[in-house]
Amino acid sequence: MERFSLNPVHIVAAVGALILLLNTFFTVGQTQQVMVVSLGQIVREVTTPGLHFKVPFLHQAVVFDKRILETDSPAEEVQTLDKERVVVDSFTRWRITDVGQFFISVRNIATAQLRIDTIVNSALREEVANVRLVELVDDKRDDVMTRILTRVQAESRGMGISVVDVRIKRADLPEANSESVFRRMRAEREKEALELRAQGEEEAAKIRAEAEKERTIILAEATKGAQILRGVGDGQSMRITGQAFSRDADFYKLTRSLEVYRAALTPSSTLMVLDPSIEVLDKLVNP
Repeated sequence: MERFSLNPVHIVAAVGALILLLNTFFTVGQTQQVMVVSLGQIVREVTTPGLHFKVPFLHQAVVFDKRILETDSPAEEVQTLDKERVVVDSFTRWRITDVGQFFISVRNIATAQLRIDTIVNSALREEVANVRLVELVDDKRDDVMTRILTRVQAESRGMGISVVDVRIKRADLPEANSESVFRRMRAEREKEALELRAQGEEEAAKIRAEAEKERTIILAEATKGAQILRGVGDGQSMRITGQAFSRDADFYKLTRSLEVYRAALTPSSTLMVLDPSIEVLDKLVNP
């Protein structure tokens, strides 16, 4: 049987052909876009998925991702409008929209992330400096992030990328001054509470004074009306009594004597010695 032997020349040729083949074709995935470059110069852009051709060894296929990428910016210590130091940790979501401009501007993802970090940190410092600490962690936070996003989008547009979102993950006080800030914030809240209580007490005093004024007026008008009615009643009583007594003088004298007896002879422990000849006792002595 004839033995089979491998020719070294054939082996070298096969390996060379394989290397040539691997450097001639490249594939583009659904989530990829490729920049074909030659000696640092752009030859063409490939965004269609599938198998593509390039000149071996002369052309190089540089692959970029079509999907949204995320960049975590390092924590930055910034100062708010009320001079408070705060540590802010943010992240940015972005995608490559113009691969040619991206390759010319930043060449690769790592450089793009560094540029984005610089732009975001600059915008973050300037916008945080325009709000107070309580606003940054409460109701003004969304407004701050909207302004930061607008600035970052404008400044990064020349890099061939589109910034989708910028968000603050964490906004904390530095550990060194957090306790003093909390004490000052507590003092401010207590001051506001005292002012609100003082305003409430002032309003209560006004309401009480107004109510007392109305009460005094009502009582005065009621007293006036009662006195008028009492005067009218007393006048009518005196007129009726006068008319009755003018008809019988003896009856009037008897009534007045009885009134004197009732007033003077009220049961008590006082001993009274009276002269029966006194005219006023006439009805008592000689009924």
